[in-house]
Amino acid sequence: MKHTIKRWTALFLGAWLFLLAHDSAAAQIPPKREFRAAWVATVVNLDWPSSNSLTVQNQKDQLVSVFSALKANGISAVIFQVRPECDALYDSPYEPWSYWLTGVQGSPPNPYYDPLTFAVDEAHKRGMELHAWFNPYRAERTAGSYPTAASHVTNVHPEWVIQIGTLKFLDPGLPAVREYDARVIADVVRRYDVDGIHMDDYFYPYSPNQITTQDASTFANYPRGFTDIGNWRRDNINLLLRMIRDSVQAIKPFVKFGMSPFGIWKNGVPPGTTGMDAYSTIYCDAIAWLHEGSIDYLTPQLYWAFGGGQDYAKLMPWWADSVSANGRHFYPGQAAYRINDNNWAATELPNQIALNRANPKTGGSVFFRAQQGVNNNPKGFADSLRSNYYRYPALLPRMNWKDSIPPYYPKGIQYGAPVAGVPSALTWEPPNPAPDGDSASRYVVYRFDHRPAASELDDARNIVSIEETRSYTPPVPPAAPGPYYYTVTALDRNYNESDTSFILIIGPPPVPVLSSPPNASTDLPESVRVAWRTTAFTSQFQLQAGTDSTFATGILIDVQGIADTFRIVTGLEGQTTYYWRVRGLGAGGTGSYSSPFTFATGFPRSPLLVAPANIRTDVPLDTVLTWSASLSTQPVTYRVQYARSADFAALIVDTSGVTDTTLQIHGLQSFTIYFWRVRAANAIGTSAWSTVFRFRTMLVSSVEVLETPTAYSLEQNYPNPFNPYTTIPFEVPATGRVTIVVYDLLGREVETLVDEVRSPGRYTVSWNAGGRSSGVYFVRMAAGGFVAVKRMILIK
Repeated sequence: MKHTIKRWTALFLGAWLFLLAHDSAAAQIPPKREFRAAWVATVVNLDWPSSNSLTVQNQKDQLVSVFSALKANGISAVIFQVRPECDALYDSPYEPWSYWLTGVQGSPPNPYYDPLTFAVDEAHKRGMELHAWFNPYRAERTAGSYPTAASHVTNVHPEWVIQIGTLKFLDPGLPAVREYDARVIADVVRRYDVDGIHMDDYFYPYSPNQITTQDASTFANYPRGFTDIGNWRRDNINLLLRMIRDSVQAIKPFVKFGMSPFGIWKNGVPPGTTGMDAYSTIYCDAIAWLHEGSIDYLTPQLYWAFGGGQDYAKLMPWWADSVSANGRHFYPGQAAYRINDNNWAATELPNQIALNRANPKTGGSVFFRAQQGVNNNPKGFADSLRSNYYRYPALLPRMNWKDSIPPYYPKGIQYGAPVAGVPSALTWEPPNPAPDGDSASRYVVYRFDHRPAASELDDARNIVSIEETRSYTPPVPPAAPGPYYYTVTALDRNYNESDTSFILIIGPPPVPVLSSPPNASTDLPESVRVAWRTTAFTSQFQLQAGTDSTFATGILIDVQGIADTFRIVTGLEGQTTYYWRVRGLGAGGTGSYSSPFTFATGFPRSPLLVAPANIRTDVPLDTVLTWSASLSTQPVTYRVQYARSADFAALIVDTSGVTDTTLQIHGLQSFTIYFWRVRAANAIGTSAWSTVFRFRTMLVSSVEVLETPTAYSLEQNYPNPFNPYTTIPFEVPATGRVTIVVYDLLGREVETLVDEVRSPGRYTVSWNAGGRSSGVYFVRMAAGGFVAVKRMILIK
């Protein structure tokens, strides 16, 4: 059924945001429109690529990972640095390939690709905008740190360059420099599908490279009627911005132009603010840009906390008022990279976001930076974005001065599987061209558990996704079983939103039909493949299997999110009847379970160990392992293992084909811990291992003579670590005096275990360390010119 849902007026939106700031319940409602961005810095490999020696494939994989993480954290716009030092992280006809990309300035990626094209595509796949970030004047941040290409502007036009210390930058007062910068940026706007152009605060340099008289001759040659060099410098930047704005407007009017100046405009503005300011230090006058309408959005770098001389609570509202008074958008830059500072609480950035949202003149946040502050989740910041502040998608703010004509609504919305065996998805057709010729660049998908009222489209909690393509596989709704109501709107490049498509009602999936194994199957092996037939409107299945026909207890498997129509069930017990059932889940909710099927396993049950009893401590050196017969309708054999370690990594015995329920074992070591287990097998399959039992053999004597060896040896004590007893094996090949002495970590003699003439033979000696402190000890054997030392650990 077709219907029309009107969008709120700007007045209503402002009133709603005002209530948001003053009502604790309303404060939980997220904004429907908000700019959520992060800077991705490439200079010195800050965010991407992590090294300038990565392969092309590694570069691509890393960028995909960065963008995917930003998307998962709710970021909807990427500010991607493409020109850090008059170089290019794209295929530029004017500037050389960046050293930070390939390790050699001027050297292209090999095999060739264009990182900016790749970045734009990957951002748009995720429904994110990409703004190309330029440094307008910086040419070499540290001159001489690496060789510049012959085509670099510092080599082609050295007369354009000012050097202060190790910093080289282009002279903003030269008309040729302004024309060059504007041409470089216009080229990117013309050739790449970027959503915005962005510049930061690297204009005239900061201290210690602050300019003094280095541009005096330029001022003398190109004064333009100015007598004050400070006003002239500020106007140099204003001229460049007007040129860039005119170029962008002429080439692609929908492309946004944003600036990110230093966070303090003038010292003392607003009152109580102190510190370095942009106006007099780096000669940028953001208020002039606003007065002239040169920019579309302003992102001052408010990299401070609440309180102090650079108080976020003062600076942010002052900038918001200033930008709003000039009819432009304000998205404050926030210092996510500082979250791990000792004096920044985990609540600092969340509180700043809350303050932004309480101010109707503030349109979002831009975080510096992607990998250090957002994706690395310092103090749980990304967690708070995902689970709270950016839990729901948001449309980007509209810029009414650029375009206010909405596109028409999408057509032909439907739900189903495009081909057999593929999960069902929403699909739709593009809208007809609007009066201004626009169609759609993105789409907004809404979901409701009831037929919606017109006003409910203004609640971001009803948005499930913002898509670039004309299809979407909705996740299973979280609560009610269904049906659910879906509608789609179109967005143009300026985020004007259309009316809605038809409302599509999707009910829960039908009950799946179970197919194999056939109901009441018997004599099945230890792994069983259960299968069922797919149903319409299903995107995934939930399988339950267990020993209780009501599925109230005895659940073996309960898995949701199965895309296939089968599952291998493992972990079964032998000679047991199991029940299993399946239900479908999809965009319309959760369907009903099928009637259960049953199957019975035919392999043996796991044996039950009998003797020696678990944790028995006085087992003879010759003993009998005993277990109960496994339940089975067919002849059974047993496999028996015993070892000195619980993981059975060092097996002493591993024997199969045992037909009895006992196994005689001989020659166990005195006062030693052993582990043992048994499993059963028949013609159908093999049981799981039994529970593991352990026992300790009795202490036979302090020194026990065994068979004659051929060489002296001192073996490692066992167990080790130990408490309080341990056994030390040693071998004597010829009659002679043998001494075995224990020392502590400082080399002090602790106890003599053996000091006498011994005949040839294999021996063990036990040490009772019950009166000793925990720690490291050494046992030393000396005999017939042979000396050996072993390390022992006593842990109490």
